[in-house]
Amino acid sequence: MTSSVTHRALSLAACALALGMTGPLAAQEVVQPLPAEGTSELNSALQRLARNSGDVDALLDAGEAALKLGDIPAAIGFFGRAQDISPNNSRVTLGLAQAYTYSRRPVEALQLFAQAERAGVQPQRMAATRGLAFDLVGDSASAQSLYRLALQQGEDAEVRRNLALSQAISGDKAGFEATLLPLLQQGDNAAFRTRSFGLAVLGETDAAIQIARDMMPRAMAARVEPYLRYMPQLTAAQQAAAGTLGVFPRTAAIGRDDPAIARYDSPAVRSADVALAPTGPALGQPREPERPTRQRTAPQLERVEQPSDRSDRTIFRPTRSVERPVRTEQPVQAVAPAPAPAVAAAPPPTVAAPQATPVATVSPTTPPEALLPKAQEEVSVADAFAGFDLAEASAAPRQGAVDITRIEAPRERAEPPAPPPPAHPARHWVQVATGRDTSALRFDWRRIARNADGLLNGKGPFVTPWGEANRLLSGPYESRNAARDVVNRLRELEIDSFPFSSDEGQEIASLD
Repeated sequence: MTSSVTHRALSLAACALALGMTGPLAAQEVVQPLPAEGTSELNSALQRLARNSGDVDALLDAGEAALKLGDIPAAIGFFGRAQDISPNNSRVTLGLAQAYTYSRRPVEALQLFAQAERAGVQPQRMAATRGLAFDLVGDSASAQSLYRLALQQGEDAEVRRNLALSQAISGDKAGFEATLLPLLQQGDNAAFRTRSFGLAVLGETDAAIQIARDMMPRAMAARVEPYLRYMPQLTAAQQAAAGTLGVFPRTAAIGRDDPAIARYDSPAVRSADVALAPTGPALGQPREPERPTRQRTAPQLERVEQPSDRSDRTIFRPTRSVERPVRTEQPVQAVAPAPAPAVAAAPPPTVAAPQATPVATVSPTTPPEALLPKAQEEVSVADAFAGFDLAEASAAPRQGAVDITRIEAPRERAEPPAPPPPAHPARHWVQVATGRDTSALRFDWRRIARNADGLLNGKGPFVTPWGEANRLLSGPYESRNAARDVVNRLRELEIDSFPFSSDEGQEIASLD
């Protein structure tokens, strides 16, 4: 045994000399990736829920851990179950408000934040996420005050980035640059991304695209560039969603807020409108203006304009058509006018007749007979159509006319076939377990199904990835309420589960 060990040590020494190692053999460090933040908290909460599915604290811990992991649907599921058990719990209200903020439901989130504050939650505890919710409805002023309140509790890079972007959205470029500078000096890559979006919001698109090209791989920068060009056209709420959550609106919705956001009535907006209302006396007027006294003034003859040949006066001046009866009395002889005094009376104004009706000029010497309409000769139908001969008509179009025989009339076309349904549509499920090994999950399914009193028959098993693990699902069910009903019935059988909704395109695989 000793000789074998000695021989192995000599072999290792020989290998070290052959590789040029003169010192002792150096131990190689083995680096294992650390689990994501919230993983250990979630596992601990799930273990407690396995022992007691009605543990509200465990449900809340699981929901908060899911928020840290970015699994918003799971967080909403945990908080929803906790709300069923303890509806007046302020921690439940706060958790749902945070989850709704990250799931792009800011109006509901703000209502829940207000309920949580009334229930006793300190404003600084929820300032960061509540500020983001205000940004997502376009209320940058309220958002920035909350971001600053959150930073007073301690430095947070994400909050600082959100504050900088909010300042850019409100047009405060100097504040945007000053807020982001400490993170840029530390080499925070996410801060460079925020600066790119902020410059795009401020209209400096070329500078924003250049930052994206410098900090991102070429292919990724090329994909981001069109979105940066669209940023100035978005609303304030859409800009905040794009810069913080990476969510861009559809092409048809660019520049138009969601109806729920558009109807949102912000107190900050109301106060801003009130502040813009003018108060006090007008400029140049006394505080208590005196009543104006009426003064009689003689009619000004200068206002009557003399006839002029200028055509611009007839463009904007309204005219009235007055029908005057034609007098048949003897014409009045014209009297030569006397020399005009300093202020002379103006001649009678010329009345414009309607353009479509010709009016004969009546002079003082026109006899009354000339004013009577001339009798028209009666024309028969045959005489009226005497010159109408079909034989002389030619089918060839005249020069310059449009030949309608060469125009191809549009025909009705068959509508294109409807696109095929997505391979993985959005559906509703019930999650009964989690784990990495699918073989072990298959065994878990058989064990759970035996104790489910037939509730899971024909409903699984199915799996879908969840971080480094997999969800074990039953379903699909017609609606979320139907899935929740199954959860409640399984709870009566002491089987822990909760509803889960898959997004469109999320692959759900069968374990069979």
